Amino acid sequence: MIRTQYALIIPLAISLAAASGATAQTVSAPLSTADNGSQSQDSKASSLVSAASGFGSGAEERRPNRNDLENARKCYKAGVKYGRANLFRQALQSFQEALKYDPEYADAYLGLGQAYLDLGHFRESIEAFEKVIKLNPKSADAYERRGEAYAKLKDEKQDPRTPTDSSTGEQVALADKPRPVVAAPLPVPAAAANDISVEPPNLINDLTRVYKVGVGDVLDVRIAGIPNSDSTLFTVSSSGLLEYPVLPQPLRVLGLTTSEISETIGAELKRRSMGRESDAQVGVRDYNSHTILVSGLVKEPGTKVLRREAIPLYVVLADAQPLPEAGQVTVISQASAKSRTFELSDPDQASVLVLPGDVVTINPSLKQFFYVGGEVKSPGELQFHRGLTLTQAIFSAGGVTPRGEKVQLTRGRGNEVLTMKEYKLKQINKGSVPDPLVEPGDRILVLH
Repeated sequence: MIRTQYALIIPLAISLAAASGATAQTVSAPLSTADNGSQSQDSKASSLVSAASGFGSGAEERRPNRNDLENARKCYKAGVKYGRANLFRQALQSFQEALKYDPEYADAYLGLGQAYLDLGHFRESIEAFEKVIKLNPKSADAYERRGEAYAKLKDEKQDPRTPTDSSTGEQVALADKPRPVVAAPLPVPAAAANDISVEPPNLINDLTRVYKVGVGDVLDVRIAGIPNSDSTLFTVSSSGLLEYPVLPQPLRVLGLTTSEISETIGAELKRRSMGRESDAQVGVRDYNSHTILVSGLVKEPGTKVLRREAIPLYVVLADAQPLPEAGQVTVISQASAKSRTFELSDPDQASVLVLPGDVVTINPSLKQFFYVGGEVKSPGELQFHRGLTLTQAIFSAGGVTPRGEKVQLTRGRGNEVLTMKEYKLKQINKGSVPDPLVEPGDRILVLH
């Protein structure tokens, strides 16, 4: 789910002195707000937010240096990216890291408050938004979201038993134990099965905003106003059925959302005069049916659990943390059995969707070459890198001789027919024609 609240953080960042950067940090942070006798919930919320920033520990006495500010911006932007992908716990951790570097970073406090709000920690959320207001009294977003947190805190006190999906944390996490994918392939359109990079925007939004229950998932089913001493947790059977005592027969929940399951149970409650349709609340406790496998040159390989029908590749990579020598990522689709390879250096390719059952492998960059001959000082085979232009390729070959005036660029892949284009170097140097990009395998012949 791409949340508008996180998208709104960017304009605020531009309006304040702090700018944005991008990195990913993963640390453990205590999130409990329970009383411990001598400390109230409000004071514990304050201490949690203060710990994130360094307030109360002398951190504010040291002004952040240039490196601190740069690191804070990187962590902040990572938090925004995690928030947009509904990785709320990882977003929280990134904003906390940003505040360790810059304790007066108002934008990071705004993101911290939103992450706490999405995780259902409303007291901490309020405390973070109040920090934003203290640092930037004109922040309308902070006032608005603080009011939302107060309202949800009030609702929580009135009905503390209501489960929420947001409290379950991030979408992607290492599974406690590697588990095989037991859910059937998702019913996605043919275009999605063959090439997820060609999906229309509305389909991408739908897949990243919803979770459909699968085999092995553990559901938390509660009925408001009905005390129950028994467990509220129910596992979806291998046939995709939910056996709930209120229902006259097992309910087929495979492929349904929690909202749809809630409506079905609520309708049965109403039919049996046991309550209202809105009394049934269903959440997912354990996401066991949607998994992917990540391997290769990463710090955190293994089985990952998806908490949506699909997530962007960049979220998987941020969670797995590619090693410095990583250069390419290959995604093998369970639905189509086809593989696609992307360059890690190309940010546009990192937005493709990863689906349950996919296998993601991070590999080193393959060496690719192009060939330069003719009127150059050092003709031969040269190593290719992304973004290389024709004139840069010629410079790599030592530059043109005094006789070099025009270039023939010949291109062809595999069994394709070779195509040739001719360029005049003077026109490129004057800016009359664009400097074309070179591709792996290109033949460059400089003529007089």
